[in-house]
Amino acid sequence: MSLRNLICLIVVLAITSSLAIATPVNFGGTWVEVEYWGGSGSNEAIIVIDFGVDSYAFGYKWDTGPNPKYGKDMMDAVVAAGSVSYTQSGGFLNTISYDSYSNIGENDWPTDWWAYFISTDGVSWADPGEGFATRELTNGAWDAWAHQPTGDWPPAHVPTTPIPEPVTIALLALGGLLLRRRRA
Repeated sequence: MSLRNLICLIVVLAITSSLAIATPVNFGGTWVEVEYWGGSGSNEAIIVIDFGVDSYAFGYKWDTGPNPKYGKDMMDAVVAAGSVSYTQSGGFLNTISYDSYSNIGENDWPTDWWAYFISTDGVSWADPGEGFATRELTNGAWDAWAHQPTGDWPPAHVPTTPIPEPVTIALLALGGLLLRRRRA
């Protein structure tokens, strides 16, 4: 490999790694950027945390066993694996913190709260009719928390699913083309 090609490759990898913190994955037919995964096993579920402006997705893996897994298990595994944190009292989720968002929801219901949603595809969201501590997970499930900074209740705004950034995908493709060009 020539020095020029090596330098180009290093620059592309450096730019790509600085922009692509999350990993784009196709989860049940929907592209989503997963910030990180918690847990381990053959079953997978996604939880989306929507702060209203920014929306983040996290993955959860577990094995099927005698004890079912619930939405709270997923949230706890995501907290244990990275930098998400939350507070809860009396069965209600009060605050969520991640990235530049700190203790969002701390102004309390009914003017500042989190709404819980479920989905089978990450596109159509519904009210589960139960809390995350009793909502049993299935392989391929989507859960979401959407921040509601308003006294309007209901309806809650539906969470958005994070998707891969075009710049990240373009840089990954450019890196692949440079490597292919090298081999030709």
